[in-house]
Formats: sequence, C-alpha cells, structure tokens
Amino acid sequence: MPGAPSGGKVYNQGVRYYTTKPMNGGTTFKCTFCEHTVTTLAFNVTNGNRRTQAAAEINQNAALLHLRTPLPKLTVRSAF
Repeated sequence: MPGAPSGGKVYNQGVRYYTTKPMNGGTTFKCTFCEHTVTTLAFNVTNGNRRTQAAAEINQNAALLHLRTPLPKLTVRSAF
C-alpha cells in the first residue's frame, strides 16, 4: 500500500506504551514501564470503542508516571 509505514515497528515505537493480551471476552492492556493494567471490559461501549478507551488510559499512565513529555489528553466522544 503506498504511503504505509513498512514493518509497523517504527510507528509502534513512537506511540505504544503497552502490550495487549486476549482474555475471555476482552483484552488486557499492560504498561510497558510498570505493572499497571486495564481491561477493555472495564469500559462502557456507549462511550466509544473499548480498545480505544483502554489504550488511551494506559498511555495516560505512561505519560503521567514514566515519560518526560506528557502525551496530549485524548477525549473519547460519544456518538450521541
């Protein structure tokens, strides 16, 4: 695909501060810097995609506790 990043690793190294692991009915997100975890099941689907909400929360954990430059706050908007 033209313009697509090759290999995906360069993209992930810049923005992903978590690993994921499937679990019954959802996904667990774990901070790469500490033991903090969140699961998609902890979020309400009416607030948007659960994976997006979990990724935003775990990235906020990394930004607030582990990174020198905080990430911009992500807002999940309702479709209503």
